[in-house]
Amino acid sequence: MENKDKIILHLCCSEFGSDTRDYKEAGYDVRYVDKNVDVRKYEPPENVYGIFANPPCTMFSKARTTAKTPRDLMQGMELVQACLNIIWKCQARITRDANPEMPLKFWAIENPDGYLKWFLGKPAFQYTPYEFGADYSKKTNLWGIFNPPQRPFWNNTPNKGSINTFITPMSERDREKRTDLRSIAPPEFTKAFFLANP
Repeated sequence: MENKDKIILHLCCSEFGSDTRDYKEAGYDVRYVDKNVDVRKYEPPENVYGIFANPPCTMFSKARTTAKTPRDLMQGMELVQACLNIIWKCQARITRDANPEMPLKFWAIENPDGYLKWFLGKPAFQYTPYEFGADYSKKTNLWGIFNPPQRPFWNNTPNKGSINTFITPMSERDREKRTDLRSIAPPEFTKAFFLANP
């Protein structure tokens, strides 16, 4: 099977689609289910090869301490459950009854370290971007079935003045810019994940 025939679903992806960039560059058929598509109503196509999901972390974030609206974990779980429903639909498409093979080659749900663990349990993999060459830290969890990526920079530490540094006082525009930058997966991580899960 050529890469162009391998469908990768990127659920709840940001405008950057960074977690699946290496699949796209390698010619896989990456399909972005972003904010313009209601993931709760999305029907996956046949023969999905792999799934990467980035459900919003707003309600699960430990940093949510001054939000105008109270934390609502059930509201946060709506899109997580929608992603899981799509994964389950794809996994249920067994091609043979005797010794069936898992239909998906991999699936992963990514979220910053927070309260999503209360619902999904212990992550299959945890990393912080500086372990993959980025100059900031943000403990990140992945749940699912996949081969763990190899960390190339175990002893790396974030630099002063990195995008992890808080600006005081931080304007709304600076906060949004910082959030956008921190939502982009480090290139070394996406490359490592792709190499471990081709």
